[in-house]
Formats: sequence, structure tokens, C-alpha cells
Amino acid sequence: MARSRINSASKDLVSDDGAVLISIIQGEQIRFKLTLNWITNLTGHDVSVKIVEADMSTMNKYGKPASVLAGGVTTTLPLIDTLVTDNVIDVVIPSTLSDSWAAQPTPESPVYGWVGVRVADPGTGDEQQIWKFMRGLVEVLYSPTKV
Repeated sequence: MARSRINSASKDLVSDDGAVLISIIQGEQIRFKLTLNWITNLTGHDVSVKIVEADMSTMNKYGKPASVLAGGVTTTLPLIDTLVTDNVIDVVIPSTLSDSWAAQPTPESPVYGWVGVRVADPGTGDEQQIWKFMRGLVEVLYSPTKV
């Protein structure tokens, strides 16, 4: 019987859809739905979504930031959950998201923040599970109506 080597990465037991890019226009306020397909009831769960300002001086070869801005703004996004007995929440990205960021978008250069979602079940200690199923970048594009 063939066996794979112990240090070969052939299967990941924890998977997700990978990193996301959410593109918004400066001054735009949007809502989007998150469906937590591995949970059927969010009662007692703690859900949080945060965006951390990116360091725009650390752009990589793909034109995306490579690190968080030291001392930058961290925003906890509002969540709308009108029915906790399902597995759907609405996340609100406020129109003021990038207003106090160190860098502001220009017509040719968007600014970015790092986004992440955290879901913790109602357990405690070793009995609690915490999932971080979505992370990525929020791209804020220039808007002449915001000026």
C-alpha cells in the first residue's frame, strides 16, 4: 500500500473559498449577505467583521498592499441580523469607512483595507469553536462626489 510522505501537503482538512476582494466607491454605503453554510442557527454565536487600514507604501508586484498600517484605523462593521435562528447576516460597509484613513483614493489609485470575518460558537474554553472563514481586501475607489 503506497503512503504519502509525512511532510507532503496533499489535503487540507480545513477549507474555505479563499481570500476575497470587495470593491467599493468612496462614500458608498453597501450591505451584503453572508450565509454561514455550515451553521443552521446563529443563536448564541458571536459574529464580527473588521476592516483594518492597509499600509499603502507597501504595495506588492500586483499593486496590492503587503501589510497593515501601524496605528491605522480599525473599523468594526455593523451587522444586521433580523432572524438569529437562521444562518444569514447582513454586513454593512459604512459610507465613512475610509474618511479617516491616512491615504485617500485618487482617480488612478484606490486605497485598501484588510477585511476579516470571525464566528465563535457559544461554547467556552476548549469546547468553543472559532471560525475565520472569510478574509481579504476592501478596495476603495475614488469618487468625485465625495470630494
